[in-house]
Amino acid sequence: MKRLQYSVSRVALALALSFSLVACSQFGTATKPAPLQPSAVTIAASSADVTTLKPLSLSDIMQFREIKERAVSGNQQWLLYTAEPDFGDSTGYVRHLLSEREFSVERADRGMLNQTGSFALFRQRAPLLAREQAKNDKAKRDALAQNAILLNTATGEQKVFANIERFSFTGAGNYALLLVRKADSKDSSQLLQVLDLQSGKVSDLGQVTEFATAKDSDLIALVLEKAVIEQAASGTEAKNARPSQQVVVYFPAEQRSLALTEANADVKQQLRFSPDGQQLVFFSAAKAEKGKEVAQQLWYWSAKDLTSSNQNSARPLAVAQDGWLLSDKQAPEWREDSRAVLLGFRPLVAPAEAAAALETDEQLFDLARLAAGRKLQVWHGQDPRIIPQQKAEYQQAQRRTAPALLWLDNSSVDNSSLASSATPRLVPLSADLEDRLYPSQNPQAALLSNGRPYLQQLTWQGRLHDIWHVNLHTGQRQQVFAGNPSYERAHLSPSGRYALYQQQGKLWLFDSTDGSKRQLAADIKVSWVDEMHDRPEPAAAYGVAGWLADESAVLVYDRFDIWQLGLNGDNRNLTVNGRDTQWRYRFEQTDAKAQAIALNSKLLLHGFNEQSKQSGFYQLNLATSERQTLISGNTRYDFVEALEQQNAYLFTEQSFRQFPDLKLAKPDFSQTTQLTDVNPQQRNFLWGDSHLIDWVTADGERLQGVVLTPDGFDPAKRYPVLVYYYEQFSDRLFSYNQMRVNHRPNFPFYLGQDYVVFLPDIRFREGAPGPSATESLLPAIDRLIELRIADPKAIGLHGHSWSGYQTAFVITETDRFAAAVAGAPVSNMTSAYSGIRWQTGLARQFQYETGQSRIGESMFDNLKPYIDNSPVFFADKINTPLLIQFGDKDGAVPWEQGIELYLALRRLQKEVVMLQYEGEDHHLADFANKVDYSIKMLEFFNHYLKGEPAPLWWQQGQPYQRND
Repeated sequence: MKRLQYSVSRVALALALSFSLVACSQFGTATKPAPLQPSAVTIAASSADVTTLKPLSLSDIMQFREIKERAVSGNQQWLLYTAEPDFGDSTGYVRHLLSEREFSVERADRGMLNQTGSFALFRQRAPLLAREQAKNDKAKRDALAQNAILLNTATGEQKVFANIERFSFTGAGNYALLLVRKADSKDSSQLLQVLDLQSGKVSDLGQVTEFATAKDSDLIALVLEKAVIEQAASGTEAKNARPSQQVVVYFPAEQRSLALTEANADVKQQLRFSPDGQQLVFFSAAKAEKGKEVAQQLWYWSAKDLTSSNQNSARPLAVAQDGWLLSDKQAPEWREDSRAVLLGFRPLVAPAEAAAALETDEQLFDLARLAAGRKLQVWHGQDPRIIPQQKAEYQQAQRRTAPALLWLDNSSVDNSSLASSATPRLVPLSADLEDRLYPSQNPQAALLSNGRPYLQQLTWQGRLHDIWHVNLHTGQRQQVFAGNPSYERAHLSPSGRYALYQQQGKLWLFDSTDGSKRQLAADIKVSWVDEMHDRPEPAAAYGVAGWLADESAVLVYDRFDIWQLGLNGDNRNLTVNGRDTQWRYRFEQTDAKAQAIALNSKLLLHGFNEQSKQSGFYQLNLATSERQTLISGNTRYDFVEALEQQNAYLFTEQSFRQFPDLKLAKPDFSQTTQLTDVNPQQRNFLWGDSHLIDWVTADGERLQGVVLTPDGFDPAKRYPVLVYYYEQFSDRLFSYNQMRVNHRPNFPFYLGQDYVVFLPDIRFREGAPGPSATESLLPAIDRLIELRIADPKAIGLHGHSWSGYQTAFVITETDRFAAAVAGAPVSNMTSAYSGIRWQTGLARQFQYETGQSRIGESMFDNLKPYIDNSPVFFADKINTPLLIQFGDKDGAVPWEQGIELYLALRRLQKEVVMLQYEGEDHHLADFANKVDYSIKMLEFFNHYLKGEPAPLWWQQGQPYQRND
């Protein structure tokens, strides 16, 4: 009955709209528009030769590799990458970009190249077999080999350096630093060695606690640690030892050291070279007692002062704010121009009084003393953050700092280092630990975010914040906007004068010269925010491509096009016809350091067609608005990196069948070269093809989905279908499936088992997320049956988290699915509403009132939709066999939600099994659990969709087992 009511209401709405169109006509009878029809589609027989192909096993999936790490040498001639399997040993590769020379290093990861690419370093782990053998034995794990492998790209020679924990190249790339693993985990320092890459000579630099290298030179800074023997009162006998630390700069070419500080017991840390490599700052302070903070002393040294003998040592800088201490929780962070350092301060806290010693019998019964041992948390109704959130953020809160900028030259134009007579100037940027400074290299201004006024309402409204404009030279603050969702930011102009932002669907320009605000592009009749937004919260802006260098205009996105919005009102659509052709254009940043877009430049654009899912790269001439197609097609292209010195781009191309290997292209894409081939074994396995279909819902909306058909697909055969979904999946038409064993069904794996996999889009309406899923799915299933793809009696449904909820709800409204899997589903919105997301400590209320759950109002204002959208209240309507999966440490969805649904179905004698994976979070992490769940998923679907015998765990369950 419930499902019928929703259907009737939707039909009534559609009829009312159609009658209103007729009634409003002034010119006679209006012609009723023809109802939408699905697009014609033919899915032909597979052309793949399957005679030599085999289906994937889970073990095969584990050995597929992903490109995890990538680096290009400073001269942009060498590419380093690692290919890492889901389960197994990774391999490191170094390839010359201008030839086909390539080297591989087995069991390698964490790779890096020196400046010229003449050498590479990798970590080499013990083989997987040894790691698995040592998995449950700490002593064996500690004994596992971990080497550094030095690869000479000129000769291909690989040299092993045993027992190395960490390594680095110097900035100029002539030396390598090797940090030897501790012999004892309790050791406070480690041996640091320097390797001359030309001679191969290795020298010991001493026991260190920290080291750093300059960006463009071979300078090395290190904290040396030595044992200082304190003499007993007699002067002849060692009483104890304590470490002594000294900061040293080492010049490897000269093989000499320069001491920057005296050796003493103060802790030296956070060594940071400036970007120009000529200056160094670091902290020094007495060792802090546990749970207490110690004010840091900032030290400064400049290599430019080496000519003056009295300037060879570092010197302390006077950096102080009343009521604050300089904190090591924020490492010194240089500005790109090497003129200023970002620091963090924390409030001074008065030391707690020590408890009085217990001395008398009367004190035994002192109530204050007895209560002092309590373990209590007080949940106050007016707390800005609820206690679970405070707990989850406790470590983060202890590290929050208020930012301040230390100008070293006390000037706004000179780019020199700190002269011996100069006084650095500290500019506090904040006096509030809730302030968040957005990273930027803008020379004059920065933006700060602060959500303090909205902390309490975060519980039900989601994150809101204010944005402030702060002058980096004076510290002057001006509010840019107030009370915007936290996903809305502001965009500084190149000089820092202006900030562009979106609020309530309009674009606003803030001017820091007078604090004024005015609307931009008010006369342009497009939406600057997500037109397809279907959550009960403000829609997010499409974004900003960037400012023109002269600040005459800013480039802003709508759904499809890029607009140049002039501050003088001169606006133009740069991509012209994106909306008409359904192509969405976005700017690709080819200069990572650029703060603005040069006038009359030629921009690289990425294009994506919302209907066909095609993509491509384009060149846009800013001066003429001329757009040139560089490459485009039925595939997915992704920009990776621009190589300016090689006048080339790194990019990837992928499809459901094609892994996104790295490719190199000339700027016009006239020449492309494939650089990697990390999964050649795919050629041996059954795979499949992706197809786009659409369908029309009962209220006349067209939706799309992806049909994945197996190699050997026969159009005359009806297939079992596995439906996997979330919200919008049709954009994945040309996406390669991530080859992992996890909580998701692996699509090529199921295709190899002679399934068809279907990825449909879901359209939601406010207040009815559950019925919305049913309304989207059922006509999609009808379409699959109409196309003679699906066996109507062999369709399975699988969802996790949000789609796990949808799955649990949909089967209360329909019996169309032969079996269903719901991973981590919410089953009862009335109990979940006031639950906690334990990972973040946040209350779940905002998810329903403004977020993904889309109810749109509080449970107290309107209880009905919370009940109507809760599967547990309609469990008696469920006739579909249901497999529930939960981790009992789920930090996103309380696993009690699974228990509620399980107990309801158990009480009603329905077919249900819940898999409780102990110690697991929202997504399975332990590989044994991922393998087990994948096996059980397939067994479950094979039974109900293929008629295979039911597995014992489904027939009989399994008694409690203690898993210590």
